[in-house]
Amino acid sequence: MSQEDPISRQGELPDDLLARIALAERRRRERLSQSTAYLPYVRTGGERLVAYLCLALEASALAAWLQVLAESHLFESALPLVPLWVPFPLGAAVLWLTRFFEQRQARSAPPLDEFDRPGAPLPGRVLIMGLLIASTLCLGWLNNYAAAFPLYQPAWLLALGGDLLALRPAAYRAVAILCCVVLLTWRGARRARQEPEPATVRRAVSGSGLLILLAMLVHLGSGEETDQALTNASTLVFFLLIPVFIYCALLAQTLAQAIAERRLHPFGLEGSIKEQERAILLLFLGLGLLMALLGLAVAILAGASLFETLRRALALLLIPYDWLVRGLAQLIVWLLTPVVWLLQVLHFQSRGLIIHPLRGPGQPGLRPAGESTSLPPGLLLTSRILVLLVILLMAIGCLRLVSKALRQRRVRLYKRQELEEYHESLWSGSLFWQQVRTLLSTLLSGPGRLLRRWCLAATALARRTQAATLQQPIRGSLENMRAIYRALLDEARRQGYPRRQSETALEYRRRLEHETPLADPRLVPLTGAYLAARYGRSEPDAPRLGWLRATWLELQERWRRRRRQAAPGPLSREPRKA
Repeated sequence: MSQEDPISRQGELPDDLLARIALAERRRRERLSQSTAYLPYVRTGGERLVAYLCLALEASALAAWLQVLAESHLFESALPLVPLWVPFPLGAAVLWLTRFFEQRQARSAPPLDEFDRPGAPLPGRVLIMGLLIASTLCLGWLNNYAAAFPLYQPAWLLALGGDLLALRPAAYRAVAILCCVVLLTWRGARRARQEPEPATVRRAVSGSGLLILLAMLVHLGSGEETDQALTNASTLVFFLLIPVFIYCALLAQTLAQAIAERRLHPFGLEGSIKEQERAILLLFLGLGLLMALLGLAVAILAGASLFETLRRALALLLIPYDWLVRGLAQLIVWLLTPVVWLLQVLHFQSRGLIIHPLRGPGQPGLRPAGESTSLPPGLLLTSRILVLLVILLMAIGCLRLVSKALRQRRVRLYKRQELEEYHESLWSGSLFWQQVRTLLSTLLSGPGRLLRRWCLAATALARRTQAATLQQPIRGSLENMRAIYRALLDEARRQGYPRRQSETALEYRRRLEHETPLADPRLVPLTGAYLAARYGRSEPDAPRLGWLRATWLELQERWRRRRRQAAPGPLSREPRKA
């Protein structure tokens, strides 16, 4: 006899089955709710700014460690692997791109349900990965090959490949730059996914603050062999980073606390969200200006000895750091000593243990006479292959880490209906800016009118001067024979018979006498006197020059009278053709 299914029976379902179904449905909803990120449809300015401020804290810590590594010459370079201004813009660009593509995907596509896998790649992951690769290549070129190759020349890529295969210091610097860029990209993508909560900001402040403090201890523990210029540069970097870190930490914590209070008590706050955040930003703007002025005043009053004084004052912090390092070193020695003894017992030795004497910084290593100074070729090749494999695995792991951070997630957008309280006010922003524009236009219109009047007066004066010059030449300008002949050429040109470029003075006189109505016996003495003054350097005396000037004036008056007689009157002009 088969047992009857309770679901297929007629009537109502049993109470225990309904309870199990309700429990399963509630668990499904809770699981779906926990794996879904609920984001506002439009973020406020403070909510967007908190993520950038937390990223600025992490960028400050990274900049501090980059300066410490440059000071210690870890990669055989006195410059930081990455310029100190690069970390924050690069991370901020990744943060903005991640948020932009996630918001666009959430607005255009329906939200993922419980059967959809949220591990699909983000739509803009290719662009972000391209930014990562381009930033790594550009920073590697800037750090290693900028002095030898331009960026557009692909020869530096071949040099980079050669350095990677030969395991030169440039290869290790390139790998370190890749790690820095991947770290910034990963942190930017993670910050884009985090909500502006006070706990998140506190974790960022504490972690970045501990890293900066540790970097300061390492900087203070640098010995006397460190270059003094690098030490002063590192002290200056820390002197600038600490106020920036404190300012960003205070602003981020304040904004996050205000956002949390607004979410917990949506009905107890008066005024709008924008006004609240604007008041906080204005307050911190004044605080930032005050901190900048105080820092500038301290730097001016203390002089160049400020950094050395700070270094000596903070040297007391080196004592606990030295104790900590010595304790860790002794602990490592105690832990590894039994392992070394065990390896010595298990290792078969055909000869006695060779102990090499210690050597100083400038002394060569002392080796026995029969020992070779080079490694076997097989061992050297194997070590290089292993190092290249490690570098390749590190690069693949970094790219895998970034691609994992750029996966899709279940996102649901919601529109907030905050209650904003509006009050009547006598202040009007549009009216204020309208009055400002009217005032500026009134102030600028007066000089503009004066300038236009001055330009019109200058133009009228120039026209009157030109007309007077054309009508009657100034007699005082005819001071020599060459000036008289130039006046003759100008008048002949106005009469319609200019002198040709390849024509001599005699040829020009003959053409005027035979082919034009300007023929006159006065042209002969004027041309002869000009030739004598021009080529024979024989200027006429004062009586002769006065006679030549009078001759020219008579000739000019005759030419102008002929031109006036030849010009048609107003009644004798022919009508223009249509």
